[in-house]
Amino acid sequence: MDRISVLPKTILHDILGRLPDKDAAKTSVLSKSWSETWFSFPVVAARSKDFFNLPELPLSPEDPLWLSKLDIFIEYVSKRLRRLHDQGLAVKELKLCMEDTCASMLVSQSHHIDKWIQMASESGVEVLQLYLTRSNDKFCNLPLCLAEAKSLTKLVLNGGIRLDPAFLNHSLKFFSVRTLFFCGILVGDERVMEHFISHCPLVENLTLILCLLYKPSSVGDPPGSRADYVKSLSLHGLQKLKQVEVQGIGEVYIDAQNIEKLFYNGAILDTSFKLNLGSYKNLRWLSLWFVKRADMWLLEQLPKIPFLESLILNHCSLCERTNISGPQLKFLKLTNCSNLKEINIDAPNLLSCKYSGKDEPVISFRGISNQLEVNAHILMTRQHVDRLRQFIQNIEPQEVLTSLSLFIFHPYSIIESLGTLPCSSSPPSIKHMQLCSVSHRQTQYFPVLSWLLSSCFPKTISFSLDCNFNTRAFMVYFYEMLMCSKKGECHCYSRGPECWWHGLKVAKITHLERTYANIEDLKAMLNALPLSDNSEEEFITFTLEL
Repeated sequence: MDRISVLPKTILHDILGRLPDKDAAKTSVLSKSWSETWFSFPVVAARSKDFFNLPELPLSPEDPLWLSKLDIFIEYVSKRLRRLHDQGLAVKELKLCMEDTCASMLVSQSHHIDKWIQMASESGVEVLQLYLTRSNDKFCNLPLCLAEAKSLTKLVLNGGIRLDPAFLNHSLKFFSVRTLFFCGILVGDERVMEHFISHCPLVENLTLILCLLYKPSSVGDPPGSRADYVKSLSLHGLQKLKQVEVQGIGEVYIDAQNIEKLFYNGAILDTSFKLNLGSYKNLRWLSLWFVKRADMWLLEQLPKIPFLESLILNHCSLCERTNISGPQLKFLKLTNCSNLKEINIDAPNLLSCKYSGKDEPVISFRGISNQLEVNAHILMTRQHVDRLRQFIQNIEPQEVLTSLSLFIFHPYSIIESLGTLPCSSSPPSIKHMQLCSVSHRQTQYFPVLSWLLSSCFPKTISFSLDCNFNTRAFMVYFYEMLMCSKKGECHCYSRGPECWWHGLKVAKITHLERTYANIEDLKAMLNALPLSDNSEEEFITFTLEL
């Protein structure tokens, strides 16, 4: 007996809402009851790629087979929406993904999209998501009927969609919108996007990514043929706004006193950016990517952000000597920032600092917390291999460095450039080292081991199990060398003082919380592990002691 089918419709709709769109649609053929449940389900979601088998379709979108597939897609969406609309049932969500459809075909069939949005708006749609094919000159106009969607709470426009200047003459009624997401859309007038957003007084999350501005040179130019990125944005009166993401807009002014989280990406900008929030008193999280002379902005604005807790700088250009301070700063991340030679951090409540890059700046901390942990990820090239030890010693105070991750780029050239490194004196200690990518040539194992242990003394060292990094055989070699079962490769006995690391021993080997006691167990475990490049990278950790 089918007990699920007799459950209340609200429960069955909840079940459908937890299934992938394609699987939810398949329930309509199970029984008459499930068919009725499906056609009353208030979420209409359709992806063109579920209807088009692209490898089997002709290259030309003008081919009748393309058109027939598109007709099936249009009929499916129209039937679902028409049935809900005609019966007076709600459409809570309309999600259309048509990024695999030829842009010219979309424009020619855009009247269907207009009709779908109109039916959804009249049926109390709360979430509208449109993902259309991106094109330089083919855009579908967002229909003006959307202006009447009073129940809308989330609007996502991605790709070949145009905001017509006609919206400027309409009284928009987006009084319930909490989330706005615009990516790659075209605006017909520089004022229309600001007008659109300003009529969402309760918006909390705002995302603007690489939006375009249409600038026709003469009558008859197709939309997009004279488009450039939106260069400026000015917003006022958004008192509920809490989270903002902006990419590709050079000048941004947002008067919103309650912003807590801000992400800004200036990757496409040729000039320095201008970013002003009016008030920063509630800003807690700030991330700047690809910003030129970010140090100048930080110098001016950081004192105005008294409660900032997280700061992320990614691929930003900084001056050679940069100062960062924040009384409430707890998390700091610096990734591939150029020009940096010295950074002074004055943040007494800092708990975590992460540095990643190919440069080795002096990093000093003042008034640090006893809970501070510093993690560094270094991409080693042959130009920097002899400076690893110096980089570690340049972190002040040294005891804050808790983890050092090394990715050796082109290990052959690095090993050939090592030469003879002084290894008799004990190097600086660090709590943990994570090593990726080692030469698979066993003749190069000893230079790598000598270089690592001449640069630092890790209390624990982890080796990646990713098969692309060639570390498995090196792990066995590493264990045998430190446990003195391999001899004859180091010449320190005959040439001078003994290398300091000859006193090191492997105290413990762990993997996934399991401990291995000897080399036989280690080899058996490595042989049993599959060779994979799984994105969830696994490590084997060696605990060392003198």
